Amino acid sequence: MRIVLIIIILWSILHAGEVDQYLAWNQLPNDESHLLNKLFNEEIQKALDEINKHHNDCSCTEAAGRILKHFGIGLSTPLEMRLKKMTELDKYPTDDIQLSERYKRSIFRREYTHKIIDKYQDYSLNLQIDEVINVGGIYIGLDKLTHFTASGYIYYKIYNLGLEHTGSEEAAIQMAINIGVFGEKNILGKIASGVFSYADLESNYQGFQFAMDLCRDGTIYLKRTGKGWELEGSFDLRNYVNPFWDESYNPSYYYEGYNLTLMPKSEAVLSNIPNYCMKYRSKRIQSIFTYYGSIADSSYSIKYLQKLINKGELPDPSSFNIRTICRE
Repeated sequence: MRIVLIIIILWSILHAGEVDQYLAWNQLPNDESHLLNKLFNEEIQKALDEINKHHNDCSCTEAAGRILKHFGIGLSTPLEMRLKKMTELDKYPTDDIQLSERYKRSIFRREYTHKIIDKYQDYSLNLQIDEVINVGGIYIGLDKLTHFTASGYIYYKIYNLGLEHTGSEEAAIQMAINIGVFGEKNILGKIASGVFSYADLESNYQGFQFAMDLCRDGTIYLKRTGKGWELEGSFDLRNYVNPFWDESYNPSYYYEGYNLTLMPKSEAVLSNIPNYCMKYRSKRIQSIFTYYGSIADSSYSIKYLQKLINKGELPDPSSFNIRTICRE
């Protein structure tokens, strides 16, 4: 139980950044899969070098966990911070845009008559909103990469603890997902920013799946050789990123009450999303949603969360779905 509490505390201090997918519709980034895969594979190799140097006799399960842990658990992973600073990574918005103009079209923005409050809003949004990147034609917030590795690690640890105590794989998976739900209902979502992000929960789950894949006989897996643990195959982020990482396709629930950003979300989002209806109906955005629909394959997590929504145990995000809002 003590270990579980420690894991929950670690989970609670993870970075609670949010993403405004609609801002990127004004300037869609190019696919950066090649660069991201290169960086991920380099970090995975560094993790393996560390494992083989200091933990050569560890199990595959432990090695998989150490690989995810290598990316960091904290306010923001070193890889995410590195990507934020990389000028060669195509992302939106960028620091090239003046702060006073950067978030004018944000769905989180409210109209204020006082300049001081308006300036606070600019700085607050700058702290909250993460850049959007393109991974294989799917547009995701940079924060999702931290969810994939750091939160994926938490899921993996909870899953293994749950499996040890219950003997049920499904119960262990649900325990892991419920930790994610706890975070979104509390410090990571509602309290921190007023957002319950279903896209965050999917990226968490896919990071957990990556750890699971490392000890399976699939396209990539860990094998023990005379040198220690080695990765068979090459990591490809596109195998895990899916349309449900995109918050315009898999909408969040936005709370109206105050949060740590001092910016209630629900009313602002419901007022601003209709401003994107014309853009949503454009040929370019419709082609993205059509592509998403052709490849979207609901994970166990997506199906499990939908059951909880149907039972009224999770907030229903349907009122924030642009497909419904912009229906003619």
